[in-house]
Amino acid sequence: MTRYTDAVKLQEKLAPIVITKDKLNKIQTVCGVDVSYKNNDAYAAAVIIDAKTLEVIKQVRKKIKVKTPYVPGLMMLRESKPALSAIKSLKQDFDLLLVDGNGRLHPRKCGLACYLGIILDKPTIGIAKSLLGGKISGSSVILYDEILGGIIEKKGKKIFVSVGHKISLKTALKITGSLVKEGQWLPEPLRLADRLSKDRTEIS
Repeated sequence: MTRYTDAVKLQEKLAPIVITKDKLNKIQTVCGVDVSYKNNDAYAAAVIIDAKTLEVIKQVRKKIKVKTPYVPGLMMLRESKPALSAIKSLKQDFDLLLVDGNGRLHPRKCGLACYLGIILDKPTIGIAKSLLGGKISGSSVILYDEILGGIIEKKGKKIFVSVGHKISLKTALKITGSLVKEGQWLPEPLRLADRLSKDRTEIS
């Protein structure tokens, strides 16, 4: 993906393919993926944890050159390649993927989490730290023309949860909440991936 217009067309093509019903078995392992940047380098981190104990099973970090700037609504252009590189480098399967980014909570109902979920054919949840768009209804629901996301608030901070692929919003919110450790506000797989992605020690 290099051209913005092509990326928009791809999002519009993929949006109807996103499965918004639960297509997941027992969740034993959860992977979180996040990407941070320094200059033109992307540092992508993927961490697999045990869903019950929240202990780390495996983690990797990859450094990749990036040329695409961030464009609101087209984060998959910038982050999909580094994120996929880290996930594939794990060389270990997992039951559920948490992505630092939006899923269906997106103007075209196809954010980074949807793209990764479809590409990997995995149950996926999008978790954003800021609201890309939509209207907050009440205290916990986000609308475009329909309910596309939910809000979880911990420690005075909010995360915006939406369906990535093969999961319902109700289940996505329930699982996400169960993965937040006491005293934290991010679900553990993403908290650890976020921290690891900001590690600037040399990658061999």
